[in-house]
Amino acid sequence: MSLDLLDHQAAVVDAPGASGALSSPLEVAEAVRRLPPDATFRLGASEPLDGPRAAAIFRALLGTGRRFQARLTTSAVCHKAAIDEAARAGCVAIEVEREGPLVDGLASGNAPETDEIRRLVVALRRARGLGVATIARLHLGLPGDDEGSFDRVLRFARRALVSLPLVETASEAAEPADGDAVVRMDRATLENGIGWLRARLVRHATIWRRALWPTGSAAVTLRAGYDLRRRTQSAQAGRYTPTMDLLRRLNRTKRARSAAYMLAAQLAEAAAAPAEAARRGWLRTHAWSDSHIGALFIRVEGTLDVRGARRLLRRVRQASEAGFRRVTIDFGGLEWVAPDVVTHFLEENRTRFRELAQSTRIVNLASVVESLRRQLGDCEGLRLLEQAR
Repeated sequence: MSLDLLDHQAAVVDAPGASGALSSPLEVAEAVRRLPPDATFRLGASEPLDGPRAAAIFRALLGTGRRFQARLTTSAVCHKAAIDEAARAGCVAIEVEREGPLVDGLASGNAPETDEIRRLVVALRRARGLGVATIARLHLGLPGDDEGSFDRVLRFARRALVSLPLVETASEAAEPADGDAVVRMDRATLENGIGWLRARLVRHATIWRRALWPTGSAAVTLRAGYDLRRRTQSAQAGRYTPTMDLLRRLNRTKRARSAAYMLAAQLAEAAAAPAEAARRGWLRTHAWSDSHIGALFIRVEGTLDVRGARRLLRRVRQASEAGFRRVTIDFGGLEWVAPDVVTHFLEENRTRFRELAQSTRIVNLASVVESLRRQLGDCEGLRLLEQAR
């Protein structure tokens, strides 16, 4: 008998009692034994289980012979002992929601990927390897989310091998009380993105990929995938917008080409390291958008070579074509600059650079220009940068 991962009518055996206190692990096990032998049940329906409580309940369920689904916190998923006990106790699926590291990790490109996200991805893959299906219930439309969130959710589901990714619109009650976060998408943009994402998640190839690799929980995953496909067929599919594509291309890390030497972009680095030292680094760009005001924000970090500068200029031009009225580029995280960027690239693209400067605001550039001038002296490229400030 295969457990239906979308069945919300399954028995709940760990609900709080009349006093509001949660049942103890032994009480949960006793309630399970009173269920019919072929019954399925859910754990953590009222409140996600943390790691220690989940491990204790799973140990108490050993030998009951029942199959169940457990709703866990993201920290509990990373609790190896809890997942091991779940697999031994007969857990068919674990469910996580968008909380903890997933709130910022799936939001705009302003929040780069953290070690917590990487550990969660590894833990979810490990659960699949143990034969436990995984469900990720991800709400989109929280403050901080932009059109890049849809691609981030898709990549997360693929990397973590999530058996059943469920995408939902965040309700006002579910939004975090963060005074610094802002809602960056209007309702039409959010609905279009969710429609596009749901259609991508129920493609035949996507369903089979989730089911067949790695082995374990294949039948449950396959059934749930096609159940979800049938439920979403009547929904309107969204379209992949130029903004989604632009944010996907901007939120990347690229290797900078090696050069005989690099120029320090910050005064402190210029004094600490000789310019003649051969350097090869990484160019990291983070981008996020606000559809309400038609604005795009780009943060540049690491090492900027000619190839990276050419790519950045092309993306800014694409942003103008996509309808952004204002583009802001922050060079506060820039560390090294290839000399050719200043001496050749800026001068060769003088006309295009001046045209884009009319709709582009560049911040944290003064210290970069000052540092480069100390190392190169005055030149046409630096004067162009000063005019763009």
